[in-house]
Amino acid sequence: MKFKARLDRVILSSHGCKLLGGFYGAAGETPRPTVILLHGVPGVEKNLDFAYTLRDVGWNVLYFHYRGCWGSEGIYSFDGLVEDVRAATDWTLEQPSVDRRSLVLMGSSMGGYTTLAAGAADARYEALVAFCPLIDPITAPLTVESSTEFAEMLRGVTPEQLRLEWGNLTPITSMASRLSDRKILLVTGNKDDLFRPSHYESFVSKLPNVRWHRFPDGDHSFCTCRKELVETVSEWLIRVIR
Repeated sequence: MKFKARLDRVILSSHGCKLLGGFYGAAGETPRPTVILLHGVPGVEKNLDFAYTLRDVGWNVLYFHYRGCWGSEGIYSFDGLVEDVRAATDWTLEQPSVDRRSLVLMGSSMGGYTTLAAGAADARYEALVAFCPLIDPITAPLTVESSTEFAEMLRGVTPEQLRLEWGNLTPITSMASRLSDRKILLVTGNKDDLFRPSHYESFVSKLPNVRWHRFPDGDHSFCTCRKELVETVSEWLIRVIR
């Protein structure tokens, strides 16, 4: 079967709610390696520069919006993110152009936390890529200012609920044993004002299999080094996914 490069609208379902997204399909004559791309909260930065770059080198990319954000149905909840990722994964693996053996989860900030949490719970991912992820909510609490800003862009949730759910999230370090045999790329910025490099030291010390790449001038969204970010991640993916 021959696949053409394309961009398809996507509507998938999680717990009876419609989730909206898009599928960047790569050209090729065989099923392609595929990335599921997870945005943070509230999802202003969607990292779609990866979708275009990876499609050009033969990779599919799915992006989608969790329940309660950016037009998707339902109520937003940190507790529901992994479940939404599971639904997106099920949908992805049903596509004929997807190589089921070469599935990657990639996310930024809260999407990075969800990448690692979902990866710890689900063996279907060949590799995990996390940009500036939350690792431990206790050492990086959600501020009143941020929770208020986020709640204004999300459906059915208050700032107080966001802070409570954030604080109750399981630290990624407690999932280390389930991540020890995974291919993991951690990418951070030394000028990230939300999660400083010290936020990751315990996580990396527990998981020697993690490849940690730090951008000296990178902020939380890597605004000053997007080209280098995309190149670094793309090269790593092509190298480790055979």
